[in-house]
Amino acid sequence: MFRPVCTIGQRISFERKLKEFFRNKVVRPASVLKPAEKIKLYNKENKDLFGPLLETNKQKKQRLQKAAKNSASHQNNGARCQETKLKYKESTERYVRQCDPLIGYSSICSAAQPGYVSEDKILQIKHHQNDYAQQYPSVTLILNKTMTDDSRTALEKWKQERIAEMGVEEFNKFYEAQMAVGTKFHNTLKNYFTQPKSQLRIEKEVEGVWTSVNDILKSISAPKAIESNVVHPVLKYRGVFDAIADYEEKPTLIEWKKSDKPRKSIALTYDNPVQLAAYFGAVCNDLNYKHLNVRDALLVIAYTDGSKADAYHLPTDKLREHWAQWLIRGYRESPVIYAEFSNKNE
Repeated sequence: MFRPVCTIGQRISFERKLKEFFRNKVVRPASVLKPAEKIKLYNKENKDLFGPLLETNKQKKQRLQKAAKNSASHQNNGARCQETKLKYKESTERYVRQCDPLIGYSSICSAAQPGYVSEDKILQIKHHQNDYAQQYPSVTLILNKTMTDDSRTALEKWKQERIAEMGVEEFNKFYEAQMAVGTKFHNTLKNYFTQPKSQLRIEKEVEGVWTSVNDILKSISAPKAIESNVVHPVLKYRGVFDAIADYEEKPTLIEWKKSDKPRKSIALTYDNPVQLAAYFGAVCNDLNYKHLNVRDALLVIAYTDGSKADAYHLPTDKLREHWAQWLIRGYRESPVIYAEFSNKNE
């Protein structure tokens, strides 16, 4: 097949020009360079070997102007950076003041509520429907909504095992009876602290747990608040704690729990220390309890078989780790909890 003559000619012309380009521009020998090109090449080789020549006055002036401009820019950036750091520090400190400390917010709380003290000066603040804190979720609600998967699985396993043993109907009766015993136990403790001992009656259902706490009750005196409502004004949650009284002569927040199984380690009490830390943080920041100067907490596990109760004393430094867990659980999930709680109240 023949190619057009014009195409062949164009191809030959292109190849010739390409060869000339490589010969003259790419591999051109120094012997054919022009004088200006030789000087330029010589200076380039010297610069590569020995570095740049001494700068001229013009180059020095340009360098100094550029350095001054960069210095001013760095100073401005440093000032802005410092300002940003200060703002971040202030923001962080403000958050820490609001969330981390257990103690010290009473100065910004609402005024204490008068008229809720019994004749023997024991606080029993009730939760009222028209209370401003009605919109706040309770500690129990938050803990239930943020229960860990392991705890939820263990609870469901226990429930299914009991149902398999006794059936659904009998299990419901058993569960209601257990709740009733817990209520009677707390009522008996309330009567013990607020009424004359001669009027105290121990019902048969609570004889075991009452025997269990006999020894620990000997170390508790001077009750100051019993089953009283508390509100954290900054973190905006509420709850009802069991008691504030002197334990070993120190004002202490006390929480009573009932158990059928031994809880010989605080780790086996699951969410109870977190609940206690949440109440403790609220008590320390509620003006109704500021004058009590509470700095310790006590978790008491009473056993239904009458065996000696286990008491876990938690001073402020030990409460801090449980307080940190409360903050994580209570406020990582808080938008969902608060929205759901608000919808229930509407």
